[in-house]
Amino acid sequence: MSPYRRVLTTTSIDASWNQGRGAFGGLMAALLLEAMRERVADELRIARSLTVHFAAPAISPITINADVVRSGNRVTHATAKVEGDDGVVATFATASFCKPREGTHYANAAMPDVERAENLHDFPRGVAGVPTFFDHLDARFCGDVMPFSGSDKPRVAAWVRLHESDADDVIDAPLAAFLLDTLPPAVGSTFVGPRPLASVDLTVHFFDRFEERVPASEFHLVSVASRWADDGYAEELRELWSPSGKLLAQCRELIALL
Repeated sequence: MSPYRRVLTTTSIDASWNQGRGAFGGLMAALLLEAMRERVADELRIARSLTVHFAAPAISPITINADVVRSGNRVTHATAKVEGDDGVVATFATASFCKPREGTHYANAAMPDVERAENLHDFPRGVAGVPTFFDHLDARFCGDVMPFSGSDKPRVAAWVRLHESDADDVIDAPLAAFLLDTLPPAVGSTFVGPRPLASVDLTVHFFDRFEERVPASEFHLVSVASRWADDGYAEELRELWSPSGKLLAQCRELIALL
C-alpha cells in the first residue's frame, strides 16, 4: 500500500496529519491524484499535470470521488473532490494523464548546489508553531536561507523523506506531489517567526515517468523560491529533485498570508 494511502482509514484521516484545522494539503493532493489514477486505470497514461484548489479545511470524516471527464487517443482528463461530512467540498482537483509521444527531448535543469542530506540534521519534532504533519517527515534544511529567519531572500530548500516507509514503497507521482508541498512557503523565510499561511491552489507538472522505482526511504530535494508577494498573497515555484540530481516535478503555488 502506498505510504500516503495508509493514513486514510475509510473516510478518516489521523489528526497527526493536520495542518491547522484540516489535513495537510500535500496529503490531499496525493490522495486526489491517486483516486484519479485508479479511476483512469491505464498504466500507459502517465500523470503529467495536477491542479488542486483548497476551498476549505479537509476535516474528517471525508469522502473522495473521482471521475473521467474525457479520454482521447493520447490524453485523459479527470477530476476529483474531497467532501466533508456535511457535504461541503473542501478540496477539488483536475489531472491530465498522457501517453508518451515521439519528439524532442532535452533536460537542461540543474539541481541547486547544496549540502548532502547525510551531512545535515533532521528537523526536531514537536516544535511550537510547526504544523502537526511535519512530525512525520525527516526534513533536513540546507542552503543559505532558513525558514522564518528574517532573510531578504524568499526561498528555502530541504532534503525530505517520510520517517515511516515500507521496503516496497517507491516514489511515484502522488508521492511526488506530496513531497513538493511539505516545506513551509518561501515567503515565510522573510518573517522572523512562524506565521499562519495557507495554500489557495497549486499546479504540479510531472517530468518523470517514475519507472525507476526509487525507494521512498531515499531523500529527495525540495527547493522553493518566490518572485512576487502583494495584497496578502505570494506566488512560488517548487521543484522536486531526485538524489542523483534529476528534476522530477515542478509546482506553481499561490499562498495566502493570513
